[in-house]
Amino acid sequence: MRTVLVTGSTSGIGLATARYFYKNGDKVILNSFQRDINNIVQDFGDKERVDFISADISVKTAIEDMCIEIESKYGGLDILVANAGVLPLPAGIDDITDENIHKTVNTNLIGTFYCLQMLGKLIQKTSNQGSIVNLTSVDGIIGEPYGVIYSATKAGIISLTKSFARKYNDPLVRVNAVAPGLIDTPLTDSTGENPEWTTDAAVIKRIGKPEEIASSIYYLASDDASYITGQVLAVDGGFTLK
Repeated sequence: MRTVLVTGSTSGIGLATARYFYKNGDKVILNSFQRDINNIVQDFGDKERVDFISADISVKTAIEDMCIEIESKYGGLDILVANAGVLPLPAGIDDITDENIHKTVNTNLIGTFYCLQMLGKLIQKTSNQGSIVNLTSVDGIIGEPYGVIYSATKAGIISLTKSFARKYNDPLVRVNAVAPGLIDTPLTDSTGENPEWTTDAAVIKRIGKPEEIASSIYYLASDDASYITGQVLAVDGGFTLK
């Protein structure tokens, strides 16, 4: 049984991913900056295979404390799904605020970096089947003027994925990323984006489901992907083909 940490896992893609690993027999550690998520944890059923750590990944010391707690409590970590991210509005080139720039960069890019650095070292030290899957976005591939800094941070996560894949070669920890397209999540709802703007430009003309991203993350973390590292899998209905 593997120990899996999913950051930002109290809703949307993160929660769907945590449930997917749990359904397949893994021990899952949920994470968010929230303090009380008992109602979510109770939904999992087997309390021996689910836990929650409150930590704001935009704060370096919070990641350090989370790393120490995981090693102390579970003896180590096998899989990290670096999912936590924010998109504070307004976010466009002409209207983004300084506050939103810093919040987005501190969480999405700097926070992800420290998660990969600290928790990746823990995986190297304690696991013989280590894997990291980062959440980037199609916006990080094509750019998005209405979410300019968000897109820049997601492009940065692609670069982090490749850099850490080269870094964590001995002991081996495979590092990959999933780039979702438009997915039916609270984050998508918060932007007010009309799904037709994106789905009309995709090959598969519908909005994606969180479970479809979760299954892709699970695949990259599994032994079925044992010869894959440093790669970005776009799960976007063919949006980036257009």
